[in-house]
Amino acid sequence: MIKLPYWPLLLSGLCSATTASAASWLDDVESTFYLGVGKGYQQALVPGLEKNFNSAVLIVLTGDVKFHNFFIETPIHRNGAAIYGAAVGYQFYQQDNHSWDVLANNYNVWLPDNRTSDATPELTGLRIRNADSVVGLRYQYQAERHQLSVESGMDQAAHHGVISRVSYSYFLPWRNLDLYFNAALTYESAKTVNYYYGIHSDETGPARPYYQAGAGVKTHLGVSAIYPLAERWLLDANLGVNLFSHQYLDSPVVTAQHEELAVLMVRYVF
Repeated sequence: MIKLPYWPLLLSGLCSATTASAASWLDDVESTFYLGVGKGYQQALVPGLEKNFNSAVLIVLTGDVKFHNFFIETPIHRNGAAIYGAAVGYQFYQQDNHSWDVLANNYNVWLPDNRTSDATPELTGLRIRNADSVVGLRYQYQAERHQLSVESGMDQAAHHGVISRVSYSYFLPWRNLDLYFNAALTYESAKTVNYYYGIHSDETGPARPYYQAGAGVKTHLGVSAIYPLAERWLLDANLGVNLFSHQYLDSPVVTAQHEELAVLMVRYVF
């Protein structure tokens, strides 16, 4: 009788079990991905913040992933964002048309570095303002063509302020078009507004006085359209306007009275 080493059999069994476990894990993952190429336009409150967005060709990977109650989502057509960000969350309650989530999201992207130019002297000497990462709760109600969302949380990365938002979206299919009409009202605490629009003592100059901002409110109105070009190809168009309370507009670095947003993109569906 020939005795064979037991470890190859053990290794084979372990690999089989791991493969079966991975296959079972992947079966529970629901995902859709989009690769988009297009152009955007933004009129920002602060001159210079829109330069990269306006001048560069946009190449964006978006999508939605769900594993049990965990999810990653990029709801670009319902929130009207000019920057395609992703939210990560866990849904701990869902019944009929109502759901509750724990959510991590970002609302503000300002100065990624101290980049300045002759065309934007207003940015010279300003500190870096980092993107925030707000962790909080979200309630959603969705019925047929309507979606209502209420969310609130505190930033854990940059300003440690509170941000709360109420948003509504109406979905209207018209011929081959899918239209989304969006509106949102966002409250940002004094810590938040002052972090991005306040002027510290070491940032002051002849044309930039010291400024400490209070809590403020943003209003978003927008429309998004999706048109199918082929089986896996979509044409997207997004238009929007953002309105701001005086706590933002009184900042010495603000030169516009509102923000305008536009994105035109071709997307491929994986």
